[in-house]
Amino acid sequence: MVRLALRSDSPPDLLGRLGATAGALLAAGVVTLLGGLLFLAPTMAEIVLLFGINAILVIGFQVFVGNTGIVSFGHVAFMAVGAYAGGIAAMPVLDKEVVLPDLPGALAGTEVGFLPALLVGGAAAALLALLTGPALMRLSGAAASIATLGLLIIVSNVLAQATPLTRGPQSLFGVPENTTFIGVYASLAVVVALSAWFKWSGAGLRARAVRDQPAAAEAAGVSVLRSRLWAFVLSAFITGVAGALYAQLLTAFSPGSFYIPQLVLVIAMAIVGGVGGISGALLGTAVITVINEVLRKVESGVPIAGVEIHAPSGISFAALGVALILMLRWRPSGLLGASEVQVETRAPAPAEAGPARVAGAAVPPVATDRPPAEATVEE
Repeated sequence: MVRLALRSDSPPDLLGRLGATAGALLAAGVVTLLGGLLFLAPTMAEIVLLFGINAILVIGFQVFVGNTGIVSFGHVAFMAVGAYAGGIAAMPVLDKEVVLPDLPGALAGTEVGFLPALLVGGAAAALLALLTGPALMRLSGAAASIATLGLLIIVSNVLAQATPLTRGPQSLFGVPENTTFIGVYASLAVVVALSAWFKWSGAGLRARAVRDQPAAAEAAGVSVLRSRLWAFVLSAFITGVAGALYAQLLTAFSPGSFYIPQLVLVIAMAIVGGVGGISGALLGTAVITVINEVLRKVESGVPIAGVEIHAPSGISFAALGVALILMLRWRPSGLLGASEVQVETRAPAPAEAGPARVAGAAVPPVATDRPPAEATVEE
């Protein structure tokens, strides 16, 4: 018997992990189906693609923050690295000669397709996390959060100054527009499966043990640094893939495209849906996307009773702030918290061998193979 459940935990055996992963994939499938229906409308195509990319980005954020409890302000840096690495790798060689004439020879003569560009972007971001993680993951609480913000500032400044590689503060253009609906939502399915499997794996359980009881986990032999580092590297890889998708959708971007406004958007989506779960990441992304698009239409003007009403410019960011305040006040764990959609299997109850016994009836003797006991008489 198969049923759907909304649970915050999962059995640690293989069947439980498969059910949790299947539930997360089912949630992603529902999102993909709705996105596919909206994608048919010409005015909604880019919005649907951006939603899928943001969903991947928020899931990458959730993999680290949800499993370690450390709020990161630096994940947009991994998105930036993935965008530049994947975008430059996918750029045609002839365009590189014009846009990036000082690019090193190995990069200038290399051109890859859509999927290798995603892997290049994810690998570059994961490498950055692997190099910086041993220092950052030794910190906890506010110190770790501020350190990740420092990482974002450093990466943004390096990209703005590395003119031979990135064109500096100017926009990098010439990236091919390879991002499609299938590419985005196939990537989303893979990322959801990878994130769910990590969450219920031994590495994910150890990361949450360090999050909840660091002293007890360390006393039990769990390495705090290693547990946090694996989550950090995996989340950076996922975020880098989102950056490579973003680069091949916009085709032109600058270091300013990956800074505080993008960070606020990611945090708002994660907090509204619930930073503790993958299902919450998908729900929060959907809610904030709908709110943003509605308010942007209101900003451009909405006719009401023959009168066109314009909202003040920037109201969408004000709405994000209001949404954050309301959620942190009334539901700090988010709409779903740490709950996940899971597929559970239950064996049917065994049928009784005989008719039910009437209450009060005598219980028949039970036949056995043992011989009756002989009576003994004391002489």
